[in-house]
Amino acid sequence: MVEDLPQGDDVVVELHPGMAGDGSRAPEDDATPAPPAADALAVIGVPGAFAALEAHRALSAGSDVMLLTGDVALADEVALKQRAADAGRLVLGPGSDTAIIDGIGIGIANVVASGRIGVVATSGSGAQEAAVLLDRFGLGVSRVLVTGPRDLTDEVGAASSVAAMRRLADDPHTDAVVLVAEGFSARGAEAALAALGACGKPGAACLIGADGLAAPDGVELHAVIDQAVAAAARRAGARPVIPAAESGGWVSAGHVRGIFSGSALCAEAAAVLAARLGRVVSNTPAGAAEYLDPRDVVRGNACLDLQAESVAHGTPHPLIDPSRRAALITDTVSDQTVAVILLDVILGRGAHPDPAGALAPAIAEALQARPSLQVVAHVCGTEGDPQVLSRQEDHLTRAGARVAPTSAQAARLAAALVRPAR
Repeated sequence: MVEDLPQGDDVVVELHPGMAGDGSRAPEDDATPAPPAADALAVIGVPGAFAALEAHRALSAGSDVMLLTGDVALADEVALKQRAADAGRLVLGPGSDTAIIDGIGIGIANVVASGRIGVVATSGSGAQEAAVLLDRFGLGVSRVLVTGPRDLTDEVGAASSVAAMRRLADDPHTDAVVLVAEGFSARGAEAALAALGACGKPGAACLIGADGLAAPDGVELHAVIDQAVAAAARRAGARPVIPAAESGGWVSAGHVRGIFSGSALCAEAAAVLAARLGRVVSNTPAGAAEYLDPRDVVRGNACLDLQAESVAHGTPHPLIDPSRRAALITDTVSDQTVAVILLDVILGRGAHPDPAGALAPAIAEALQARPSLQVVAHVCGTEGDPQVLSRQEDHLTRAGARVAPTSAQAARLAAALVRPAR
């Protein structure tokens, strides 16, 4: 069972054997400071320039690094990851807002069963969706490592994803590995897939919206998260079943408007919708979806990632403060071209205590104002989470939303509920 690490606005914490869960050091026989253990981890959540400095200090001390901070300069990220590679260390992030290491949940982490499947992802929501599905399939996770949204770009070259895969290859508690990535270049994806294929353990990858990429021997490649996780589960000897979403059926001509708190789930929805409905715009595009400039007016089918907006404007993370999403639901009602509102709700320690409850009044009011409107949602969470999966789903259904069992299923259902406007 996953334990959690206390949260804070600005935090630098080091974890290693002998460290208590609150970050204090366990009593020692002598006062001589011990060097960091081989598996020491510095968790850093201070503003960008300071975060890079603290990360260099941690690497100098021999620790791995987890950068909660997202606003680290690209040049600093490249330098940190190159230095970590040279030293045999690992840098998670920037923007690594969740992890599970040795049963400890760090950041916003779901309460999932311990198991023997490792997860490497470029963003927190992709990692959480994978971990939650593995828990649902009865397998659980060994480690969850988030390498950052730029890790698979040409500039970074999948440096942390490759290092993370090597860690899992050497981990005796990991029997199979799942990779989940969005925002990748062809070269970055190739490097990550090669590392997954070389780890010597069964692997499955979701490169969100990917088309035409070849997987190495021993790796199954998919374009959506639920299919990749199911493939990994099968390769680990399980028989996973993804429940079918509620039958859709045509409702009305119109568009789908996605309002998301997780970047990977937003990108996945954009890719699924673009494959079925044609033109889709998003500030976190994938597949055939097109990039939405933040200065542009949102029209047509669109998926909006409010996590990216919070980073750009320094506003609270939408997983912590759902008020911005609730306001957008209300505002969207006035756009008569929108037939379906598509939402994610992400649970876990460190997240809002009742996110669906916070969104439910806006959903109910929207459906009352426009009875022809549909709301589709997916809850990424478990019964063990503080918010309780079934309780959150009940909030949504009572408000009138349709709830799907996976993020990809929610996007498929949303697409089935509309006929593209002419």
